[in-house]
Amino acid sequence: MPISSRRRSVVKASLDNILFRLSALPPRPEVDELRAKAADYRREADAWTSTSPASEEKERLMKRALKLHAEVAKLERQPVT
Repeated sequence: MPISSRRRSVVKASLDNILFRLSALPPRPEVDELRAKAADYRREADAWTSTSPASEEKERLMKRALKLHAEVAKLERQPVT
């Protein structure tokens, strides 16, 4: 599997995991905001199949997905108020 394809698969799986975890959280504005970000990032990763972005763009998306994972984990630990 080419690196680009592998990277795309990892990012997509990561974003799918984020969306799954967000679906388990009670509704609140923070969840909606993170869900919208994850959906946008997922669309960006899906576009990699029709375009071949530069390595820097791929790296930026991977870093944003990692940051989003951290934000979701933080939200998962917060009590619902």
